[in-house]
Amino acid sequence: MENVHGYARELVAACVDLPGILDSIGDDDDLVSRGVDSGEILNVALRCEQVLGRSLTDGELSRLTSISAVAELVQTAVP
Repeated sequence: MENVHGYARELVAACVDLPGILDSIGDDDDLVSRGVDSGEILNVALRCEQVLGRSLTDGELSRLTSISAVAELVQTAVP
């Protein structure tokens, strides 16, 4: 996929209660400090596991802090 950050943004938007919040969040902004709660981060992790077809490692889970981090994680699995 040409725009893996766009894909990651769509993935995160599908996991949050108020997807419009992402309009004010940059790719490198910390998701939690910008209003994404821990339950929503868990949903992002679960969606990443679905995309990758495997469980995330503890290190991968701890790095799910931004759109860029999600993009880096899923880039190998995105067609």
